[in-house]
Amino acid sequence: MSSSLSAAQPASASTDRPGSPAPAGPVAAEPATAGQATAGPAADRVAQADTLLCADRQFGDSPAIGERNLARFRLGLTMLARHDAEAADVLRETAAASDERLRPLLYDPVLRNCFEVDLARLDSGRFEHSSFAAYVRGHLTTGAVADAPATGTPTMDAAPSDAVPSAGPSEALMRPHRPAWPGLGDAWVLAEPAPQGDAQKLLAERLMELYRDALGDGRAAGPVDPTDETLAVLRDGAELLATLLPAAGAGVLGHVGVVGFTSRESEEGPLQSMSGGDPLPSTVLLAPERCTSPWLAAESLLHEGAHLKLFDALRTGSVVRNATEQVPIPWRIGSWTVIRVFVALHFYVHLLVFRAAADTAGEAVRERFGPPPPAEDLDEPSPGTPAALNGAYRTSGERARYLAECVLSLPDEALTEHGHRFARWLLTALRLVDEDAPRPRERAATTRPAEPGPSQQGGPTGALQRVTPVDACALPGLGQLVVSPARSARMHWLNARSWTVYSLCDGRDLGSLHTAYARAAGLTAGSEEVGRQVGDSLRLLVASGLVTHDG
Repeated sequence: MSSSLSAAQPASASTDRPGSPAPAGPVAAEPATAGQATAGPAADRVAQADTLLCADRQFGDSPAIGERNLARFRLGLTMLARHDAEAADVLRETAAASDERLRPLLYDPVLRNCFEVDLARLDSGRFEHSSFAAYVRGHLTTGAVADAPATGTPTMDAAPSDAVPSAGPSEALMRPHRPAWPGLGDAWVLAEPAPQGDAQKLLAERLMELYRDALGDGRAAGPVDPTDETLAVLRDGAELLATLLPAAGAGVLGHVGVVGFTSRESEEGPLQSMSGGDPLPSTVLLAPERCTSPWLAAESLLHEGAHLKLFDALRTGSVVRNATEQVPIPWRIGSWTVIRVFVALHFYVHLLVFRAAADTAGEAVRERFGPPPPAEDLDEPSPGTPAALNGAYRTSGERARYLAECVLSLPDEALTEHGHRFARWLLTALRLVDEDAPRPRERAATTRPAEPGPSQQGGPTGALQRVTPVDACALPGLGQLVVSPARSARMHWLNARSWTVYSLCDGRDLGSLHTAYARAAGLTAGSEEVGRQVGDSLRLLVASGLVTHDG
């Protein structure tokens, strides 16, 4: 990671937007594996929906989501290092670590929480010292290799050694260590920590503090120690999920880093399951009763894993322009924000695909995991709501259709480009398993005036220049560059077009930029398309403070 990356062009200056979803029609899917699903149109549509749910590069493709989050992690640590001289060495060295070393830190609940808190404080101007650095330094010191330098920070990429921990800091507190679903991912089972040494004691205290905060009860008891039978059903549930939905099911499991069991009563009733979000990142908490059958466990893991997957995806691409806009929900008191509508719709689509897959499951699945339970109504609507009075919106299908209609009724300006694609992608998948669901709406093509060409007036005049210094991280395989000016606390995600325009802002004027961009993108010099693409990208770059002009 360095400022020099910002000047490099992407691997290919495509004129298509990177991360575009699969076509809106039926998606070609791999044939269902023998014994997984019965043959027929219904099974084919389930397989298509499963494939489609992982086709979108921004929201469905888990490896791409993970790659963007690692890039964000590296860049964020580098940004923090600029503002914390005492921790700069450990922050920069962590940012430079290999993906294999970095991933357990990114998905550690304590370190991820500290990282997000540090970034939020940096953005608000309240950052003083990195809490992330304090915990990762303790972890590195505890697990440092024997031949680490006598001075300075323990190296993240030292030669392999038995002394180098393969687990993340919080995972290393678990004794005994229990993997959640061996062979399907690296998730581990949460238990009461067993710290050794002062650094681990501080980490253990913070982990349990986050656990209680996530439950909303500072006096809550610690995690429930699961029985061997509960763990066996948990593993069966994960295997069932990955068997029924080889793409989407296996994908959501990869976003779960920790599984904990808890018993929690509230005024709304006993806790069934929850995902941690910011308070307890990468974590799913389940009531032990959710692991009384593989089908129940699989549905719970899909529910909470889908939330964690979307949480990771939204870190690097927003879908709404107004985060406070409200939508009435007839089965709940009060309204939801538009982003909450998207989160709920995202889950319901996954759930309906899962249930459709259960209906078409072959005999091999039923023999191994037992017959799927009959479809059940959702929890009752809140008392006094329209749904409670008229008996509507009790099933997943009804609620998904309502939320889909809400999304379709939003004005175009309410959503970002990501948001429009997200809506079309989800509704296309929903239609594959629910023919009564509303159709995705294709946006009407809009004709905008071309940006000023070399001989036109109105564009920025004078020399166009990238600001320096910057921190940047390139993702050439995704056609993206994430970059932040050194004086800023914001990250900016550039697609292939904007990245190309950015790389060409080396002091040339607008006319020369148009000519160079047309050559790089393989377009006709002086065309309206060149003017539009350069104009759109340049507005973004100037507004973000990444490019200046002296005219």
